Amino acid sequence: MKQAGKDVLEWYQSLKTTGAFGPVPQDFLEDGRRSFESERVSDPQTLETMQSYYASVGYVLDPHSAVGVAAADRSIGRVGKQAYHISLSTAHPAKFTAAVELALKNEKGFNFKEKVLPAEFADLLQKEERVTLVKNSWQQVRDLVKQEVEEELRATHS
Repeated sequence: MKQAGKDVLEWYQSLKTTGAFGPVPQDFLEDGRRSFESERVSDPQTLETMQSYYASVGYVLDPHSAVGVAAADRSIGRVGKQAYHISLSTAHPAKFTAAVELALKNEKGFNFKEKVLPAEFADLLQKEERVTLVKNSWQQVRDLVKQEVEEELRATHS
């Protein structure tokens, strides 16, 4: 395992200095191809997956999750269920209003606000918007964050 880590480090160093990975041994490539798969999922396929899962199980997938699920479904179709498949995502469909509504607009009874939007976000667009412009400087961002935290702490302890 240590040797593999050293090899990968050398390849990345080669990438930085030459713009290309160093030579990768054939047995390493073959082992990787046996162990890993990759997929590509188009936008229409993503929407179709969102529609299909909503129609079959009532679950609203966000587009990122739908890509992973579509890829896993294809893999299961190729290799069968003898290999475990897990599709993980940390996105929430509320972040992707336009895509979710596009995918599910024709689903009977679908209502984004009721089915997807967390209650805490329901009136978010009606809240006051506060914007503070900051120069492209990590020090100014740090100072602004410190100032905001100090003000909030003062307000909660008063």
